[in-house]
Amino acid sequence: MRPLIAGLAIAGLSLFAASSFAQQQRRYEVDPKTKWAVGAKQTPADELKKQLEAGTVMIIDVRQPSSFEKETIPGAINVPLDQLEGYLKKLSKDTYIVFT
Repeated sequence: MRPLIAGLAIAGLSLFAASSFAQQQRRYEVDPKTKWAVGAKQTPADELKKQLEAGTVMIIDVRQPSSFEKETIPGAINVPLDQLEGYLKKLSKDTYIVFT
């Protein structure tokens, strides 16, 4: 019985530690109502299409390349999530970006 209790305690502590670590890694604030990053906006599809055609927006698809190759929004570029931070450093702060 003791090994079972010890195992459950270790599992519980591991889950708590993983959750705490994940929360510490977040570099943005989340709105508790919308669950979106604070300041994030929703853009209607027709408006996004106009912005894409005008070249005033960049769509970044953060999925893995294999998923991106299967289907994506026309005009989007693929930057996997694990490479995103380095890629964003190269862009102008004025670049309007939509993430998918």
